[in-house]
Order: sequence, then C-alpha cells, then structure tokens
Amino acid sequence: MKKALLAVSVVVALSGCDAMCKKDKDAAPAAAAAPAASAPCASAAGSALAKINGREITDEDVRKSAGPKLQQAEMDLYDARKDAIDGIIDDQLIEDAAKKEGIAKADYLKKNVFDKIKIDDKEIEKFYNENKAQMQGKPLEELKGNIRGYLYRDKHQKVYGDLLAGLRKKANVAILISAPKVEVEEGDNPAIGPKDAPIKIVEFTDYQCPFCGKSRPTVNQILSQYKGKVRYVLRDFPLSFHKDSIKAHEGAHCAGDQDKYWEMNKKLFDNQRAIKVEDVKKYAEDLKLKMDKFNQCLDSDKYAEIVKQNQEYGEKVGVSGTPAFFINGRMVSGARPFSSFQEIIDDELRSNN
Repeated sequence: MKKALLAVSVVVALSGCDAMCKKDKDAAPAAAAAPAASAPCASAAGSALAKINGREITDEDVRKSAGPKLQQAEMDLYDARKDAIDGIIDDQLIEDAAKKEGIAKADYLKKNVFDKIKIDDKEIEKFYNENKAQMQGKPLEELKGNIRGYLYRDKHQKVYGDLLAGLRKKANVAILISAPKVEVEEGDNPAIGPKDAPIKIVEFTDYQCPFCGKSRPTVNQILSQYKGKVRYVLRDFPLSFHKDSIKAHEGAHCAGDQDKYWEMNKKLFDNQRAIKVEDVKKYAEDLKLKMDKFNQCLDSDKYAEIVKQNQEYGEKVGVSGTPAFFINGRMVSGARPFSSFQEIIDDELRSNN
C-alpha cells in the first residue's frame, strides 16, 4: 500500500494509508508470537525446516520468530498470483463477451466502459470545493485538468469493476488457489452483527485516513446486503503521521461509554479534516452526550492504552496500513470496491455450507 495523500496535483487515486514510516513497528520483540497463518507453500505443521546440532527448527519456530513479516510475504505472494489470475480471467471474459456481440474487444470496452464515463464541470467544481483545504490556495482553473483525471479514474474503476462483476456472475469461474489466513481476534471492541455469524470481518482503521473514510459506503453495503450473516468488528489503528487520530479514536470509545460509539464513529468519518480534540468534543455535544463525563474520559486518556493495544495487535497480525480488513482471516488491504468483498464473503459462505 502506498502512503495516502490527496495531493494538490490530484494526480493519482491511492488505495490505502501506509504505515511503513512507523518506527515503532520494527521495535517489536522478534520473539513475539503472532497468530498462526496458513501459507500457500508452507511445510506441514511440525515438520523440520532446518537442523542445528540435532535440534529441529520447525515452521512453528519460524512463525514465532518472524510471524508478521512472514504473513505479509505470504499475502504478497498470494496477491501477485491472484492478480495475475484475475487479469487473465477478466481478459478472457471481455473477449468472450465481445465475440458474442460480434464486435472487437476495443469496441466492446468503448461501448460498455468508456462511453459511460462522463465528467462535467459541476462535478469538478464540487470536488474542488469539498477538498479546498488540500488545494493550497490554488485556483480551480489551475487544477481542473488534474481533478478531471482523478474523477475519471475513480469512475472508470467503478464502471469497469461493475462490468467484470456482472460477467463473472454469468460465467463459470472458479479460483483454485487458497488465500493465506490469519486468526484475528475481535477482543473487547465495538461490533455489529451476531456473534455466531458465519462471516466475521475485523477492520483496522484510522479516522484521519481518507481511504478509511472512502470505505464507509462499502462497509454499510456489506452490513445491509449480508444482514445477519456478518459480524463486523472495528479495531483502532491510528497511523503515526496522522497526529489528530489517536484522540479521535479515544473519543469514539468515550462516546461508547454512553452507548454512542457508532454515532461518534460516523461523525468522525464524516468530518475527517476536523478531528482535533475540540472538534471531537463538539461532536459529543451534537450527540447530546453528558459532557462532564465525556470530557473527563477524553482528557484523562482513559482509552489511550486500549487504542495502543489495538494498534500493536494490528501490527502483530500483519497490518501495515489502513484500512485493513480480515474476512474470516483473509486480509483485504485498502479501499476496495464492494465486489472485492462480495467475492470473498460469498466464497466463505459457500465453504461454510
């Protein structure tokens, strides 16, 4: 994942907020045990990987020593293979669809993707006004071309993704490689959905990460479309370069003391550029919380340790940036479209039947 900055140039749409610059991540003791993950090419549990003076070094030993690093490497390998498979499948589906209509692949894409993407001046102006604080005072005319390109890529991703999702639904597609899994506990964190739901989604998020905010419609769609089948858990993962995020996370927990966690959660994501302590307290007033109790909670750092523990646990299971989702242990990084989650959820539901 790349570092998330909606730069003034608005040149590229990234998928997530990166934590590679975090120094504390590398400071974790090497011997700290990470939850066991299944590996696509792992040796059988307990089998020897090496020997020293007659003592065997097993896969379990290696995972205790380099758990998070190994998990990330396994996920990277899986992602590379899966991306290549998806690319081949998508190309074949488009070629077959074009052939069925008796037209060239390029004409099919023009008709079903490019001709459906329209960016007008009103959209550009709306985007500019909504993100004015990040435009460094540059006039709309100077940024219009870059904003148009940003919006075009965003729409292209959605239209193209919807087309492929529809083609896959009609086709007989089977992915035969297995994703690595890691056991991720929900802990005593806010959750929506039944505890015995067949699908458990644990998200590590950052209230100041724009891509976490961008993921809210997808999360809401999942909870609506799979109501009763999904348990959604939110864990804190404020990134070191998002200076206002830690207290915002604490504020959400303080609101939770008055049964308003999810209401505060929505306030913070709806106002990501205004989450300083004074802003969080204003949102608490808007939610009609008991302010003496809320202020005492936030000012005393009541939940500072909880937020820190969530962050450390996220690093332990291989999280390096936000948003990071674990769907029954299968990791999804970044602000992905609903179809990416739908594919995994449906696959897990089929496996549970």
